[in-house]
Amino acid sequence: MTMAITNQSFDLIVYGATPAGIAAAIASSRRGKRTLLLEPSAHVGGMMTSGLGRTDIRSLESSGGIFREFAEGVLQHYTLAYGADSVQVKECNGGLWFEPGVAMDVLQGLLRREERITLMRGTELTEVETERSELRAINVAGPGGRSGSRFAAELFIDATYEGDLAAMAGAPYKLGRESRDEWGEEYAGKLYMDFHPSKEVFPGSTGEGDDRIQAYNYRLCLTDRADNRIEFRKPDPYDRERYASLPADVREGRIGGIRDVLNMLPIPNGKTDSNNHHYCMCSSDLPEENFDYIEADPRSREKVVERHRSYVEGLLWFLQNDEELPESFRLDAGRWGHAADEFAESGHFPPQLYVREARRIEGEYMFTENDARIAPGSGRAPVHADSIAIGDYPIDSHATRKREPEGRNIALEGFLALPWLTAIYQIPYGCMVPKRVERLLVPTAVSATHMGLGTIRMEPVWMQLGFAAGTAVALSLELGCGVRELSVDRLQDELLAIGQRITYFRDASAFGREGGDMAQVAAEYFGTKGLFDDYAASLEEPVTVKEASAWIALIRRLDGGAGLPVLPASPTLLKAGIDMGPRLPKSEVMPPDYWAAHPFLPPALARVWLAATERAWEVSGQTGIRDDAEYVSRGNFLACLYERLKKRRRGAAEAR
Repeated sequence: MTMAITNQSFDLIVYGATPAGIAAAIASSRRGKRTLLLEPSAHVGGMMTSGLGRTDIRSLESSGGIFREFAEGVLQHYTLAYGADSVQVKECNGGLWFEPGVAMDVLQGLLRREERITLMRGTELTEVETERSELRAINVAGPGGRSGSRFAAELFIDATYEGDLAAMAGAPYKLGRESRDEWGEEYAGKLYMDFHPSKEVFPGSTGEGDDRIQAYNYRLCLTDRADNRIEFRKPDPYDRERYASLPADVREGRIGGIRDVLNMLPIPNGKTDSNNHHYCMCSSDLPEENFDYIEADPRSREKVVERHRSYVEGLLWFLQNDEELPESFRLDAGRWGHAADEFAESGHFPPQLYVREARRIEGEYMFTENDARIAPGSGRAPVHADSIAIGDYPIDSHATRKREPEGRNIALEGFLALPWLTAIYQIPYGCMVPKRVERLLVPTAVSATHMGLGTIRMEPVWMQLGFAAGTAVALSLELGCGVRELSVDRLQDELLAIGQRITYFRDASAFGREGGDMAQVAAEYFGTKGLFDDYAASLEEPVTVKEASAWIALIRRLDGGAGLPVLPASPTLLKAGIDMGPRLPKSEVMPPDYWAAHPFLPPALARVWLAATERAWEVSGQTGIRDDAEYVSRGNFLACLYERLKKRRRGAAEAR
C-alpha cells in the first residue's frame, strides 16, 4: 500500500477502488491472478463508504454473489457487535442498510482475504502506453504529484466513475443526453416530470438531446443523537442567495421542515443517509454546476468538488440559522449534525462527491432505456445472449437544470423516475468492451445512453459488473485470448458457478453461493439464449416434447452445442433385445397424433436421448433422469443439458 513499487508488471491492473473496482480485483485474485488495485484518491470504496448507506436495489433476489457477500458481511457485523435480536440488526435490513464505517470495514475485510491483491492509494493516472490499439502500461503520480511509477499488465479494468483510464487510452465516449430520436427512447432528452406518484409530464418536454449532466451531491451521514453529533459549520465564503427561495417554499406550504429539504433515510445507530429530496426545488443537488468536472484535470476537479461541498455546507447552515425561516423550522433543523464517528479524516463530511454520471464509453453494445423495459411482444425485458449480470432499479435521473417557471415549483428539468415501466433486465458483456481499445474492460462508465445508465448506475449493479469484468480478465488469461474474443458462454459458465446472476425468474429462488441449484443455474444460462419469454421458469412443471425439441434445436446453435441429437421420434421405442413382433405398426396411432394426446416427454425416452447425447458429445454427467420419475421436469431436462454442454465446452477448450 505504498508508492515503492516502480516499473512492475501484473496480470491485471484495476484503476479505481470503487465497489466495482474492488469486486473486479477480488474476482481476479480468486482465480490466482496477480492484481494491482490503484485508487487515485486516498479514499477506498467509492459511494458505499461515503454515505450511500441505503442500497439502491428493489430486491436482493436480483443481486449476484459478490454483493451478497458484502450484504452478508454487513449483517454479520451487526449481529456480532450487537446480537442477533438487536435493533441494529433489524435496522440493517439484511445487510442492505449500513453505516459508512461498517461498509469500509466489510470491503477492507474482503480485500484483506485476497493475498494476490496489491492496493495502492493516491495513485493519479498521468499517462498511458499503447501499441497500436492495445493498452500496455500506465504511469501514475503519487500524492501531491510526486514519485511517478510505471505499471504494466496483461489486461486492464477502468472502474472509475469518470472513465478516466478508458478516455486516456483512446476509447470513444459520450457525454450528456441523447434525444428521443437517437435510440428511440420515450423519456430521453429534455423533460419536465413531476416526481410525485402521478409522474405527470409538463409542457416543454420536447425531448431534444444536449450536453447536460445530471446533478451531483453528497450523501450526508447525519444524526440527531446529541452524544454523537458534530455541529454544521458555516462555509467561507457563504452565499445566502443560493438558498433564498426556501423561505417562500415554507410560506407557501411546499416544505415544512428539514426532512422536506433532505431525504433523510434511517440507517443503524441513529444515523441517516441524507440525500437530495425529490420534491424540493432547493435541496443538496447542484444542477448545472458539474459541466466542468468531467474533462477537467485533477486540480480543476478539486475546485468543482469544493464548490459542491461549500454549497451543501451552506444549505445545512441556512436551514439551522437563517432568520427568514420560521423559528420552529430552525429548531427542528438544529437537532441535526454530522455523525461524530464517521469521516474523521475529512472533517466528518463525506470524502466522495456523488458522481452519478460522467463519461459513458461507446462499446460493443449500447444499453438504452428500452433494454430495461418489457420488450414488445414479450413478457420480459429484452434477452441478451451475452448477459453477465442483471439489474433491478427504476430508471431515474436527477435534475440537469436549476429552478425554472416551466417546472411550476414542482419539477426540475431532467429529474425523472420510471418505476412502473422498469423491468428486471439483463446486462450484456458488450457494454463493458470499448471500441477501438484492446486489453481493457470498463464496468462503471459503461456503454449506455443517459437513460440506460439511469438504472445501471447503482452500486450493487456496478459491483456485479466489476466482478464479471475481473472474472472475464482471469478467464481470458487462462484461455490465451483477448477480452473482446472471449467466449461469453465460457464466461457465463464461470460466473454461474460462483453465484453470479445473469437471468431473473420470479418463481426460481435466487442463489448467491457457489454451485447453486443445477436446475436454477441451467435456467439462468438458457434464459440468456431466449428459452423463456417471460419471468416464469416453471422448473417443476413437466417438459413437453414440443418444448424439448425446440430447446434442442436452439442449443445446437450454441458454443459447444453442435451435434446434439434430436429426440427419438417414436413414443414406443423398445430396448434392444426385446422382440418387437408381432406388430402392425401401420395400424397404430401415428406419432404426431400420439404426442398431441400425450404431450409430456416420457422419462424412458428422455434417458435414451440423454445416453445418445453423451455418446455424441463424449461427455458424461451426474445429473440424470430418475428411473422412478413420473415425468421429466423442465428443470431436470435443462440441468441435464447444461451440465453436459458445459463439460463439452470445457473439454473443447482444453483440447485446443
